[in-house]
Amino acid sequence: MEWMVFAAASAFTFALVSVLDKILISDHVGSGKIFVAAVGGAQVLLGIATLPLATFSGFDASVITVALLSGVFSGTYLIGMFIIMESQDVSRVVPVVSTYPIFVAFLAFLFLDEHVSIFAWACVIVTVIGAAMVSLAPKSINSTEGVGILALLFLLLASMSFGLSQFLSKTIAEEMTMWTQFSLRAFGGGITCGLLIFLPGVRQGLVTLFTNFKTMMVFSITEIVLVFFAILFFFLSVYSGEIYLTATVMATRPLFVFALTLLLSIPVIGLFKESVRGKAMTTRATGIVLTVGGVIGVSLT
Repeated sequence: MEWMVFAAASAFTFALVSVLDKILISDHVGSGKIFVAAVGGAQVLLGIATLPLATFSGFDASVITVALLSGVFSGTYLIGMFIIMESQDVSRVVPVVSTYPIFVAFLAFLFLDEHVSIFAWACVIVTVIGAAMVSLAPKSINSTEGVGILALLFLLLASMSFGLSQFLSKTIAEEMTMWTQFSLRAFGGGITCGLLIFLPGVRQGLVTLFTNFKTMMVFSITEIVLVFFAILFFFLSVYSGEIYLTATVMATRPLFVFALTLLLSIPVIGLFKESVRGKAMTTRATGIVLTVGGVIGVSLT
């Protein structure tokens, strides 16, 4: 059952990263686009750091292409998530983008000829309802309004992109070593995120970020150290278990985010301003439970 330990560790570490990402974007960087470009640089560094552990033999160019595409789709997911996270609570954003196992199940149905039961379709409906409740819930202290329909669709597209990334990773797991895929995926994601450097104001924003010692320390710990272990735990789980089982356990990430944001909203800590009571919190908590439950239901079908 070591795959479960790795998957749970990855879910918690990614949740911690998401919470720190929100703090960085809101309190230090101020722009989702600038943050995405900086994350792209961190991903490239991770690719370079793991390159000596990679092995480029025993497979053809098509497998390398799939690994790079997995990174590209992962980078696309990060772009969508961080841009929306700039103006929204992390506990709203993460549950929606964590619906990606549903898209993995659909891809398995379409391309691997796997059966999707009526129960699975019911769980899909439950998940969509839950995601809508989380995103469209009444405003909290930290948000002026709900995410909105267009932003919700944007996040669902980001989730779909991440689901495709995970699906591609698993399809080549038997042909490519873990570290090789880790490195290539990091390069693909890093280059994709790094393309935002060509947008107006991004380069100047990066200069400001990289010259602020405190911000760079928090950014480096989050986007290099913690992200390294989060991705490593994910790959260790994938390479030691089934992708649908890994996706099921990692679907608990929104619960970790929810708990962390509530903890950090305690007045003594005060890093977040999430409402801990009232209609907004009740609706959001219910939506998170429905989303996680629906995703787990689809994954285990």
